[in-house]
Amino acid sequence: MKAEDISYKRTDVGEIPADWEVVRVDADASIKTGARNTQDKHNNGQYPFFVRSQEVERINSYCYDGEAVLTAGDGIGTGKVFHYIKGRFDTHQRVYRIADFSNRLNGRYFYYQFSTTFYKRIMSMTAKSSVDSVRLEMIAGMQIPLPPILEQRAIAEALSDADGLITSLEALIAKKKAIKQAAMQQLLTGKTRLPGFSGEWETISMGRIGSVYNGLSGKTKADFSTGNASYVTFLNVLENVILDTELFENVYLASEEVQNQVIKGDILFNATSETPD
Repeated sequence: MKAEDISYKRTDVGEIPADWEVVRVDADASIKTGARNTQDKHNNGQYPFFVRSQEVERINSYCYDGEAVLTAGDGIGTGKVFHYIKGRFDTHQRVYRIADFSNRLNGRYFYYQFSTTFYKRIMSMTAKSSVDSVRLEMIAGMQIPLPPILEQRAIAEALSDADGLITSLEALIAKKKAIKQAAMQQLLTGKTRLPGFSGEWETISMGRIGSVYNGLSGKTKADFSTGNASYVTFLNVLENVILDTELFENVYLASEEVQNQVIKGDILFNATSETPD
């Protein structure tokens, strides 16, 4: 069926196909919290232990055996931590376990639907810029679009395949980065020489290859709220191996003595705040 042949309807969760329903989470699943503490984990435990982070710990006992979706009730990343599990596991006392799905709700479909929209819901229910904790009603009263069960399964399978591809690509990227890092260690220290090169290397100070400028210190975003020039921040350098100067028009590295314009070929690095010995 072509997209233009599908009829849609307006609902509280937006425009959805006419044959989909809108249901509350607690109408098709149970919602409970765990009973364990972080101290109960065991590094080499037999079962997954879900705590209030994206990292899954291990434990030697389990209280649940089945399919469930889990999210942190508080802590760092509240509203952004989600897990799907099918098997034996245990949970922290501030982790919500959504399980016992009805025969009209596919668990993995719910995982994708819930993890995609839940943060937006809880942000709409707080006046603050961040979420401290999740209340049971935030989950129970949440409305989700519900396609026919066969379509749910098809959606879940397609998204699971995409997840699998992403995981394999991430593993490949990590492997390539490790190979590159090893090559850098060898080439940049001279332990491995490229064909056609030999002889001794010399050591020189950075001051001999160019001018060195310090950036501003003790400043906040408020100090840089106006002006026509861009500036390079600590995070710009930390998160980008190579800065694209085309994204920074009139870029300056500001210091107390001089504003030195950043040009192609400049090397920038974050300096430690500690005083060297």
